[in-house]
Amino acid sequence: MARSRRSSDPEIQIARLAQKHAELDARVTELSGRTYLTPSEQMEAQRLKKEKLALKEQLDAQRS
Repeated sequence: MARSRRSSDPEIQIARLAQKHAELDARVTELSGRTYLTPSEQMEAQRLKKEKLALKEQLDAQRS
């Protein structure tokens, strides 16, 4: 039971969301730095940006 309490701790959830957001940001930055993106990379970049935005919204909601 102590383990589930820890995983539901808001600070831990915020830290996990922030880490995932940072990982997505790094990948988006990597893709943005390329001169040319393949169609699959373009789709990946769009998907990552949407996922990153959703995580940012979740972070904002958790912090307020």
